[in-house]
Amino acid sequence: MSGPLEGVRVLDLSRVLSGPFCTMLLADLGAEVVKVEQPTKGDPARDLGPKVGGDSAYFISVNRGKKSITLNLFSEEGQSILRRLVPHFDVLVENYVPGTMSRLGADYVKIKELNPAIIYASISGFGQSGPYAARPALDIIVQAMGGIMSVTGEPGGPPIRPGASLGDSVAGTFTALAILSALYQRRETGLGQYIDISMLDCQVTMMENAFSRYFATSQVPGPLGSRHPAAAPFQAFTASDGYFVVALLTHDASTWRRFCQAIECPDLGDDLRFLDNNSRMQHYQALAHVLERAFQEKPVAHWLAALSEANIPCGPVNTIEQVANDPQVQHRGMIASIPHPSLGQWKVANTPFRLEGVATGPSGPSPVLGQHTEEVLGSLLDMSQEEIRRLRSRGII
Repeated sequence: MSGPLEGVRVLDLSRVLSGPFCTMLLADLGAEVVKVEQPTKGDPARDLGPKVGGDSAYFISVNRGKKSITLNLFSEEGQSILRRLVPHFDVLVENYVPGTMSRLGADYVKIKELNPAIIYASISGFGQSGPYAARPALDIIVQAMGGIMSVTGEPGGPPIRPGASLGDSVAGTFTALAILSALYQRRETGLGQYIDISMLDCQVTMMENAFSRYFATSQVPGPLGSRHPAAAPFQAFTASDGYFVVALLTHDASTWRRFCQAIECPDLGDDLRFLDNNSRMQHYQALAHVLERAFQEKPVAHWLAALSEANIPCGPVNTIEQVANDPQVQHRGMIASIPHPSLGQWKVANTPFRLEGVATGPSGPSPVLGQHTEEVLGSLLDMSQEEIRRLRSRGII
């Protein structure tokens, strides 16, 4: 089966994570992604550890199923080749600091002249306009400035960066969504458009609940550990042998009593302080004390079995190893295997797309640097072997 984006061709000028994450999603949906890298150096992510079979596991994970060509965009001849490639593509993705593409003669205004139907997506730390636009920004910068670090961690503790690069991956996801919207609109207009994605903007969008609480109460949200700010119990608890989570988001007294029966504290079900969610939030410290003491008496497996039997939402706090081997994760195919030239196969986290009647997910290995240069330049630009050798000898490709 082919993917839903079969026939869509993406020119990927991005590096490291935000842009490559976006184009990985498009590749997993069936688009042909041609990754443009600097000759000899390539994407800086190729040097990030750990290394497996001589390759960066980091790079492999977000560049599977793509083609790689080398092209020196900082040379006049390289820029000329880029302009020749543009008419053959539906989408262009870049994540350079604003102003860079203009200096390379490849900003949207110039690219649109060559291909009015192209969808040109720029990802940057702060967007293409505003007082911070020219600043460089990596993941932790926008996570800090967007507020998520201020509400992550334990009360009274230092700001904590979440254990995933949400500044990059969230921006990449929003960019892919915007590209798909633009492709849909192009069916009606025949025209492409420019997409300006700010990593900081994406963080603000993702913090919707914190802003809602701030605007409603004028109180600045702070870290609550694993707690939910508007529901209880809704957090991680310590059992005798590890951690698990429980999540009640209900005002229904019968659900609360069912929970109390499951945790072997039936008298708690009639305590007026805890009968509904608002009461439980008002008396949170007293509730937490009772629950923490009860849960420490028995192991995680016991509580998960009892709570699941009572149809109470709960789950273990898994390590990455446990997630990779979880039967539900395995059943859903969320750990995929891709070919690797020296290892045979390599495992990566899959994307969650499941569409009936079409193929989704990793379509091939991550490319060797410049692996597809001859193929792409030969097929799209009709370059001869002699011209390709000449360009390679001069460091243009």
